[in-house]
Amino acid sequence: MPGPLLRAAVLLIALATALVAALGPGIEPWDLAPWLARHGGLPYAVALAWLVLAPAALAAAALGVRRTPWPWVVAVSVHLLVPTLLVARFPHLFPDGTLLLLAASVVLGLASVVTVFPATDAHRGS
Repeated sequence: MPGPLLRAAVLLIALATALVAALGPGIEPWDLAPWLARHGGLPYAVALAWLVLAPAALAAAALGVRRTPWPWVVAVSVHLLVPTLLVARFPHLFPDGTLLLLAASVVLGLASVVTVFPATDAHRGS
């Protein structure tokens, strides 16, 4: 049962991250993303949009885990990469405590990826 709990924790942290990005002081993604796109920063604009919309993508991927784990793996990988790159590139735009939220996101995200794959017995057939 740790897999569903880890996925729920990842979703909650993604939601918290999205709320910080959307409502936190200094970021203002609704103004910043179009400005970045107009001034040659399209990758940053897309990354900022991902930050705000990630909970929806992660929720959709979580629904399909029983069929295949790969959408979850891809969504979590993108979600771990994007905030890390944004915080590294624009640390002044993120409020205090963002690094703690990012660290928790990375730990829970990696753990959730590990748990979506079925356990196999390495000694089976020997």
